[in-house]
Amino acid sequence: MYFPVVSDSYPPPGIIPLSGPLTPVGNAEFGGRLRDTMGTGFSQFRVYGMYALVLILEGSGRYRDRRGIDRRLVPGDLVVVFPEHPHQYGPEAGDRWDEVFIAFKGAAFEGWRSRGLDPANPVWRPGPLRSMARRFFEILSMPTSSLVHSTFLATAIHRLIADVLANRPMTEGDWLEKAKQLLGAGSEAPEPREIATHLGMSHDHFRKSFKVATGESPTAFRRRRRLAQAALMLQRPDLKLDMIANSLGFCDGFHLSKAFKAEYGRSPARFRVDHASSTQPACDVQDENTQGFPQTRSGC
Repeated sequence: MYFPVVSDSYPPPGIIPLSGPLTPVGNAEFGGRLRDTMGTGFSQFRVYGMYALVLILEGSGRYRDRRGIDRRLVPGDLVVVFPEHPHQYGPEAGDRWDEVFIAFKGAAFEGWRSRGLDPANPVWRPGPLRSMARRFFEILSMPTSSLVHSTFLATAIHRLIADVLANRPMTEGDWLEKAKQLLGAGSEAPEPREIATHLGMSHDHFRKSFKVATGESPTAFRRRRRLAQAALMLQRPDLKLDMIANSLGFCDGFHLSKAFKAEYGRSPARFRVDHASSTQPACDVQDENTQGFPQTRSGC
C-alpha cells in the first residue's frame, strides 16, 4: 500500500511492510495508520521486541506500563515503545482511536537512549500534529527495495527522533548537556550570556550552576574544549595555525599559541614536533565532559 501525503486529510487506514535489506543504521519493519482498533488492549502488558513510534491522530485513550506510568492520551501525543519494556495503550470505553505508527529495530537506535530517549518518559508532545503526521506518512511512503532505499528510510527515522528530542521541553538535567553542546561549538559557540538566555536562566544563575555541576566556569569550559580541539587539528601538519585559530574562535594564531602553551605547557609548534616523533597520539585521555576531545596526560 502507498500512503500519499495530502494536506487536507489523512491517508486511509492500512498497514505497509517496510522491511528491506539490512543496514548498519537499523531498519524499519512495518507501519501504517490504524483507526477504531483497540491498540494493545489492557488485558495484559505487551513486550514488543522492537521500537515503535505511535502518533495519536484523533480520538483519545490511555498509556500504562510496568513502571507505573499512567497517562491519558490525546491527539498529538507520541508514544515511544521500547523493545524490552512492558506496556499497554489504546482507547478506553467510549473513546475513538486513530493512530499512525512506525516499527523499527537495530543497534544504531540504541544510541538515542544516551541522548534522551528514555523508557521513564514514554509519552511526548512533539509539536504541531499536522506537521508531525506528515513526517510519519512521508516515511511510510518511502521505497525499501534496495540497500540505498532502506538506508534512507532508517535515516529518516533517526532524523525524526533527533527532531523530537531537540524540540522537547527541557527537564532539570537537560540544561547542562545543552550548555556543553553550545559551548563546544568552536567559533560558532555563543557567549555564556546568550546561552543562559536560551536556557531560560539568568546569566549569574547559569554561571554559578554550571560551575557547581562541572567544577569550572562556562568560559573556562569553552576555552578548554577549544584547546582540546586545537590539539586534534595540530596533528595535521598541513593545517596552518591561523586557520585553526580562526575555526575555533581565537583572534589569530598568536593568541591561540599563547593559550595553548598556558594549558599544555608547550607551544603548538613543539606539540607538533613531539607528536610527529611519537608512535602514540599525544593527549588522548578522554572524559565525559569532553565527549571525545583530547585531554592532557600529566606530561602534556
